[in-house]
Amino acid sequence: MESTSSLGHYEMLWDCDHCDQKGLLGKSQRHCPQCGAPQNPDKRYFPPEGSEVKAEGHKFEGADRTCPACSEPMNARALMCTHCGSPMDGAAQIKQLLTPKPVFGVPPQKSNLKRTLIIIGASVAFIFIIWFIFFRTKIATVKVTGHRWNDIIRVEEWGPVRHEAWRDSVPIRAMSSSCIQKQRSTRKVDTGQQSCSTSKKDNGDGTFEKTQNCHTVYRDEPVYDDWCTYSLDEWHQIDKLAASGAGLSPTWPATDLPTTALETYGSRRQGERIQTLTLDFGKDNCDVKDPIWRKYADGQSYKLNVRVRTGAVVCGDLK
Repeated sequence: MESTSSLGHYEMLWDCDHCDQKGLLGKSQRHCPQCGAPQNPDKRYFPPEGSEVKAEGHKFEGADRTCPACSEPMNARALMCTHCGSPMDGAAQIKQLLTPKPVFGVPPQKSNLKRTLIIIGASVAFIFIIWFIFFRTKIATVKVTGHRWNDIIRVEEWGPVRHEAWRDSVPIRAMSSSCIQKQRSTRKVDTGQQSCSTSKKDNGDGTFEKTQNCHTVYRDEPVYDDWCTYSLDEWHQIDKLAASGAGLSPTWPATDLPTTALETYGSRRQGERIQTLTLDFGKDNCDVKDPIWRKYADGQSYKLNVRVRTGAVVCGDLK
């Protein structure tokens, strides 16, 4: 939980442009007490921490406006300039000094544009070098040296399969369930402490408001739950049948197993069928889909994308 409270209003400071008088009060001293020069509202600044002067009885009426005739800063409610007597109609509001809100627990960091640009430049250069060395391609003539195939049929059996899950995810039909305590997550716990920082806001009338921003400090506390081991009856792979060869006539391995079977202990069936079709290009090869596999003829040469560094065919570009 966050909260913000005002610590009061304080005087901004300014330095005289005409003499060496420094640290003049922004609200109380509109003219330099040493040479009489008017205050330049654009030169106001926040005082160092711990040396602020309280703006007693301060009532904020709006940011100052600059007299169109003599450039003297005037109260926002002034109708006439108290310095030269000119009307304040159409007078522009002065620029207010902005300060970023501090981040809790992290001191403000000075921006380092040069360092950021160096890091970005180095990253771009590194990526370019990696691409240039390993991924750059060119068009080259490549000869197809052969077609290969590999066919697999998974053999599945009905029976118990071991699983693990949190207790609330264990199915009702689970068997032989046993559980242990295990950390599942964490939760935030209020420590009863607060972390606070202060910020300053320029009111634009020669004063600034100092505020305190606080948020509750939490600690992480482990949350435990039951981690369970259990069994479920289901189809699972126990073996596989494989066949492989060369040429354009792939053949599935022979089997007398049915594609469907009753869900009884020890029942077996054919599971997923997996076919891998490979194009050979001398020392390189590509696993491709059937239409691409049949498109390229043995002994024929084709213009294909290859890696500049290795000469390997870019398989993803085959169409």
